[in-house]
Amino acid sequence: MTMKLETKVGAFFVASVGVLGLLILRMEKLEVFGGNSNARIATNFDQVAGLSLQSAVRVAGVKVGAVTAIELEGKRARVILTLPKDFKVYKDATASLSSIGILGEKYIELDPGHPEAGEVGQDGLIASRQGMSMDSLMESLGGISKDVKGITEALNKSIGGEEGRQKLDEIVDNIRVLTAEFRSMAQENHGAINSTMANVQQMSADLRDRLPKLAQQFEDLGRNLNQLVGENKPEVQGLLQDVRKLTANLQNTAENVRSITDKMNKGEGTIGKLLNDDSTVKKLNLAVDNVNSMLGGFRAMELNLDLNGARWTKRGDSKVGLGIDIVPSHDHWYSLELSSTPDGKISQYTSTVGKIDTATGAVVQVPVTTNTVNVDQTFTISAQFAKRLAENFVFTAGIVEGKGGAGAEFRAKDDRFRFGALAYDFSKRADKPNPRYRITTSYQFYKGFYAMAGLQDLANADLRTFFFGGGLRWKDEDLKKLVGLASVGK
Repeated sequence: MTMKLETKVGAFFVASVGVLGLLILRMEKLEVFGGNSNARIATNFDQVAGLSLQSAVRVAGVKVGAVTAIELEGKRARVILTLPKDFKVYKDATASLSSIGILGEKYIELDPGHPEAGEVGQDGLIASRQGMSMDSLMESLGGISKDVKGITEALNKSIGGEEGRQKLDEIVDNIRVLTAEFRSMAQENHGAINSTMANVQQMSADLRDRLPKLAQQFEDLGRNLNQLVGENKPEVQGLLQDVRKLTANLQNTAENVRSITDKMNKGEGTIGKLLNDDSTVKKLNLAVDNVNSMLGGFRAMELNLDLNGARWTKRGDSKVGLGIDIVPSHDHWYSLELSSTPDGKISQYTSTVGKIDTATGAVVQVPVTTNTVNVDQTFTISAQFAKRLAENFVFTAGIVEGKGGAGAEFRAKDDRFRFGALAYDFSKRADKPNPRYRITTSYQFYKGFYAMAGLQDLANADLRTFFFGGGLRWKDEDLKKLVGLASVGK
């Protein structure tokens, strides 16, 4: 019996529909006849931009399931994950939103958790971790670019144009002449410099013996502030009490110094008699002239010294420096500094953590790389040329801690108040991708004593740290008295 054409076409159409339905069931993994071979779990995210239905669920990069539903629950998005029924997910499991590459498709990265936490039941809820998105990354980069733009605009206003280029050329020429003069001066006056450094060391030893209370208070304050920053607790009341104690001790120290200077002015004691005796003054002037002659005939120059120290809160270390300013005139001078500076270096080490192999269900060890910051104490040398403009503004350029750099500073109250910014070390490395920026403020509260605080490495998050400390400045007239007294003693 011959099959009719209509029957053949109908049979072919029914077979095609069946095959098509089977392919759809296989591709979409749909369940029929009430069967349920998959497990469902849920998790909540603040935002799931870019995630869609049938997006992959991966464990260690391997696809193990798919996203089957995305619902809005309040202000958060609830995501339903469908996994093989025999795939174990535990109560401490976490899910995070990730993407393949920068612009790749979004998927859910699943950490199944640990067996000891117990399994999550059907339609159970697990915790989520919000990953880094392109929007937040671009927002952070936008903030950084805005800060860099502000700095470049400030620098462009200060040194931009033909006049700025001429100033930079003059600065470079002055630095070249300065380095040649320093080399010649160091060769000709090696003995005199050694003698001066010996006197400075003697003065620092005397200060260490005479000001133990002040040093102890600075150390206590540093310990309290370091603990406060480390724990991030608002212990404002305790900090204010420490500041009151420090202020009281500083006031007592100032009263003691004032009492000593009053006695010296009245001619009491050995030093007072020496300072108020005309013959002593003549000897002091003669000694100062001899020192100026030994330093290469710079009789018209002033010589200022700066002994300072600061505590770096994040590094748990200190910076100690000794600076000298050679001042030929009020509007420009040359600065040298020898300092021991804690410097952060990033190092890496690899450890292993346990994760579950989806294929075997066994725990495997996965390497994880961690960055740490090591602190090395190094000695550095700074040599800068300083130019004063409009009485209250000082611009510097030269070598900063062994690297090229420049800075600007605002001064007021006869240079007792100072606020400045410094940029240096413009090289790029893996441990320091950006230049180093430092902001410092200081106030000279009595005689040569001053306190300072600031922020180091604004552009490098791993190296960024607060610092605080203080120091003592000697002006030219103070040094003449000290050097003269040393000559009279001989």
